[in-house]
Amino acid sequence: MSPEKASRAKTKPAKEPAKMIEALEELEWLAEKLKGVGHVAIDMESDSFYVYHEKVCLLQLTAFGEDFVIDPLSVKDISPLGPMFRDPKIEKIFHAGEYDIVCLKRDYGFTIVNIFDTMVSSRTLGSSRLGLAPLIEQHFGVKLSKKLQRANWGKRPLTPEHIEYARNDTHFLHELRDRLAAELDEKGLLRDAQDEFKRLEKLEPASKSFDPDHFWHLHGARDLDGQRRAVLKRLYMFREKTAARLDRAPFRVMPEDLLVRIAEKKPADMDALKKIRGMSPYLFSKFGKELLREIDKGAEAAPVEKPPKRPKRDAWDGDSMRRYEALREWRKETAAKRGVNPVVILPTEDVRLLAQSPAVNPDDEKHWLECVSEYKREAYGEEILAILKAPRPQRKKRRRSRKKKPSGENGESLAVQDADQEA
Repeated sequence: MSPEKASRAKTKPAKEPAKMIEALEELEWLAEKLKGVGHVAIDMESDSFYVYHEKVCLLQLTAFGEDFVIDPLSVKDISPLGPMFRDPKIEKIFHAGEYDIVCLKRDYGFTIVNIFDTMVSSRTLGSSRLGLAPLIEQHFGVKLSKKLQRANWGKRPLTPEHIEYARNDTHFLHELRDRLAAELDEKGLLRDAQDEFKRLEKLEPASKSFDPDHFWHLHGARDLDGQRRAVLKRLYMFREKTAARLDRAPFRVMPEDLLVRIAEKKPADMDALKKIRGMSPYLFSKFGKELLREIDKGAEAAPVEKPPKRPKRDAWDGDSMRRYEALREWRKETAAKRGVNPVVILPTEDVRLLAQSPAVNPDDEKHWLECVSEYKREAYGEEILAILKAPRPQRKKRRRSRKKKPSGENGESLAVQDADQEA
C-alpha cells in the first residue's frame, strides 16, 4: 500500500490541529509538497450570505494524511496553487463542488481538471443521502456539526471552532472517494459519474447582474396599484445600489416585506415613514431621507401597470414542447431501468437543448446531439434521435353528428305527416 493510501485507510476524527497557511512562503511550501501527489481533497468557504461582492474566504485542502486551512485574506496571492489545479495527474476531490469550482475560477482564474465529486457519486448511486454530514455519519459513524453553516467566513480572527469545522469538510473525503468509486465500479456506473465530473470541469462563472423589474416577484407587489408599484420599483433599485455601495447582501440592507409596506403606505413625511411596521430606528436614521426621495420619484413616475414582456425563448414552440415531454418520459423510464436518478441519464438543461435542436437546425440532424457528451451520445444517441425524429401525432378528426329530422309515430317525417293532413 502506498504511503498516500495508508494515510487514508480507516479515516478517524483528527487529533492534531489543522495546519494554518497564512503567509505566501507557507503556501509556496505547500504547493511544492503537493507536486506528485495522486489526490487532493478540496473545499472552500465564502461570505455570500453577508456581502454583495462575494469572495473566497477560506480554502481547505487534505493531502498525504494532513489537513491544511489556507487563509486567502491573509495570503492574498493564491497563484502557487494554480499548477496543482491544472495538473491532470492530480485528482481533485470535491463534495458538491459546482459552486466551489465556479468561485475558484472567478476569483483566481484557475483551470481545474481531473475532478471527483462525492456528492455526484452518491447521486449516481441512487443514494438519498447527498449532504456531506449524512454521508460521513453513514460511512464513518462521525456526526459533523452544522452549527457554523451560516458563519461569516470573511470575519477575522477565525476561532479554533471555525478552523475545526472547516477542516472536517475535507478530512474524510479521500476515503469516502475510494469507497464510492469502488461502488460505482461494481455497479457499472463509474462512466456515468465521470461524465458528470467532466461537465464540472467546463463550468464557468457568470457575471453578476441585476434586473430592476424583478421587484414583481416580491410578495405583495402584484396587489399594489400602478403608482405604488412605481414607488416599489424605485425602492427596490435604491436597495440594490445601497447594497453594492456598502458591500452588504441586499436582504441585510432592508427586508423585502418592508419595501412593499413602504410602497403600500407611500408616506409623505418622516413621521409617517417612522410609523411603518418594520422600520427600525437604525434603518430610519440611516436611510430615512433617501427613502422619502425615492418615494417622491416613484410618485412622479409613470404608473407600472403590467410586468414587462419577456422575450420568448428561441425555438420553443409546440413541437419543441412535445419533444421535451417525450424526452423527459424516456429519461424517467431509462433511469428506472438502471436504478439511478433521472439527471444521471440526462441533465435537465440537456433535455431542453435537445428538444429545441430540430427547430434550431431543421436540416442538419448531425448537430442535434452536439449539446450532450460523447459518452451520452454513445449510450443513448439512437434512442434520443428516434424521439427527436418522431412525427407529430395526427389529431383525430371529430366526426360531426348529423341531425336527424324529427319523426312522427310511425317513423315518418313530420313534413310528410303534415302534407297528408293538408290533403
